[in-house]
Amino acid sequence: MTTTTARPRLAASPLGYVRGSVSQTPLEQLAQAFADLHDIGFTAVRVDVPDGLPLDDYAHWLGIYGLAPAVGIFAATFDGQEELPDILERARRTAAEHTTLGLDRVMLLADPVPARMARPAVGAAHVPGGFARAVDEIGATARVLAGGGLRPLLHPRVSGLVETEAEVVATLETLGPDVIGFGPDTGHLRWAGMDPAVMVARFADRVGAVHLSDVFPDYAQPTRRGRGKGYEQLVGTGRVWAVPGDGVVEFERMLAALPPSFDGDLIVEIARPSWCSVYEAYQRAYEWATPVLAPVLA
Repeated sequence: MTTTTARPRLAASPLGYVRGSVSQTPLEQLAQAFADLHDIGFTAVRVDVPDGLPLDDYAHWLGIYGLAPAVGIFAATFDGQEELPDILERARRTAAEHTTLGLDRVMLLADPVPARMARPAVGAAHVPGGFARAVDEIGATARVLAGGGLRPLLHPRVSGLVETEAEVVATLETLGPDVIGFGPDTGHLRWAGMDPAVMVARFADRVGAVHLSDVFPDYAQPTRRGRGKGYEQLVGTGRVWAVPGDGVVEFERMLAALPPSFDGDLIVEIARPSWCSVYEAYQRAYEWATPVLAPVLA
């Protein structure tokens, strides 16, 4: 199967259809997601191989729904709870899977940790020594992924150890462009106090894919960021994640910051639709994305 990214394309993450890990979601639930995304008009979906499903079967299954595999994710907490050799072995397996599916890059994500789930988007419990260890482990993982044929892209997210602007910049500058690229998520950057357009412009030559997510203004304000509520409580208010185009992310500015050489996936991500069905949310996002992304996808 040959689907190596050669030019920008619109894709979707099935995250809105699941709670928890996509790879552990029942196949029937993912089948509904794939059927819906195909019906709406998407032609590519973020790679999340279900646990226990042979890779050939997964590829065949995507083909049934007319969906190509888009850039996926490799995740670990990098907080010392998982031994580094185990992380690196998972990275080798991920590289083998993704390259077999025709992909040439992957998002490298620092998964949520308890202190930051409790106080999200503010860099809670930042310990320089612990952060330095996390950066070292991210670098080691990035090198293994690269050795397996994938370009790793740092994918910061709220509640992980690479969350704030200082942490994102420090990780990218410490490891350097030869080790890791940049795969931003617009909503996570915005919630953590960053301007996605500025971050994309700063590391434009390293951006290999982008998650298109959006946030409402309520908790994107610095004075209200995580005050008194944990991640799940805030998300449960329905006033964190917005359908792309309905929140405060300035997508046109972010897209304008991408270099002419950008050839990555632009992946619509909807964490938890707050005002409509999941199908309607993805449909609305697709209808929004088609004209907004046209200059980049042309």
